[in-house]
Amino acid sequence: MKSTINTLQIEKRKFRMTKSTWMRKGWQLTQVLGFFSALGLLWVLVSSTPEQAFIYNAVIPEKSTFSVVAVDPLTGEVGSAGASCVPISAAGMTALVPGQGASATQAAALDPKQRMQIFNMLQQGATATEIIDFVSNESFDADNGDRQYGVATFGGGKVHVAGFTGNQTEAWSGDQQNLTMAVSAQGNTLEGPHVISDALAAFAATDIGPVAFPDRLLRALEAASAAGGDRRCNGNGIQQTAQAAFIAVSRADQPPFAATLGRDPSPNDPDTPWLFISVIEGKGGSNPLLELRKQYDAWRSENLPACNECDLDPIPVPRGGIPRPLSRIALGLVSRLGLGATAGTICLTSVLMVAVVIIIFRRRMLKRTHQDLPRMGKDGSET
Repeated sequence: MKSTINTLQIEKRKFRMTKSTWMRKGWQLTQVLGFFSALGLLWVLVSSTPEQAFIYNAVIPEKSTFSVVAVDPLTGEVGSAGASCVPISAAGMTALVPGQGASATQAAALDPKQRMQIFNMLQQGATATEIIDFVSNESFDADNGDRQYGVATFGGGKVHVAGFTGNQTEAWSGDQQNLTMAVSAQGNTLEGPHVISDALAAFAATDIGPVAFPDRLLRALEAASAAGGDRRCNGNGIQQTAQAAFIAVSRADQPPFAATLGRDPSPNDPDTPWLFISVIEGKGGSNPLLELRKQYDAWRSENLPACNECDLDPIPVPRGGIPRPLSRIALGLVSRLGLGATAGTICLTSVLMVAVVIIIFRRRMLKRTHQDLPRMGKDGSET
């Protein structure tokens, strides 16, 4: 009898040790996951700093982009339109200062240092030439060979346009300007120079009637896509030309605007441009310019007057691959949340899922251990 009781006590002690071991291991694993979750949340907190750009540059090596920036000296409107073979919001490349100018920072110029420097200089009234001379100088940026910029400004009755393309950007790459129309077009990793020249020609077209400033921006982007756009989005019989596309125009009475890297602005943000549309498609899916045009036409019907003498027909663009509406919805959600918030959400969700798995696994282990314990009968013997 005494031997049986001792054996039972030993088994119970083993049971408690097993329980303690699994609880300790589970707690250690939760701590590790919590650490990485904290890193994700830290990314949220530094989402407008060079740290996020560093992570972005490491994770997404492709930064191919084509864009158009322009100003309208008559109305004070400033705008930008761009597309990229990177599935995040392309709006992070632009900075708009109504009544002053607009800019695009692309290629490897996604570090906020470059964009915010241009943004500040625009607000200070610097000309496009002064801005380009400063940010492309090695004393400011030792890695200027990887950068690409386009800037258009106006002030004091004069228009200035300028661009810069580093000698280490992916071919074909380049920038062109039209001073008369106050526009600059630039791109890298393109199908050829005609992508940029066609965009400029479409923006400056004189046979389309008195179209509005936003109309010209979208036509320019469509022309670039029709010319082949980003070569990395073309292949295997699919000509998608881009994965992400946007158009943004601010009126003269609006505040300055510079989007956060990888996140679209909320309609409730006070500095959100008068016109802002962003579309992201999955790789091999539809050309985002198709959905961009659809949403733009809906916006135009509510915000711009009808123009019977205007040619408002879209420039035909390649259709890309098979439409993937679920991918568009998912990527659109990411662009609204932002890269940092998305990373933090994924980390927290992972912690919760693993915690649930630990709890379920531990309960099963405890149940199995309990079933293996010897039981005492009424007479004190093992059963």
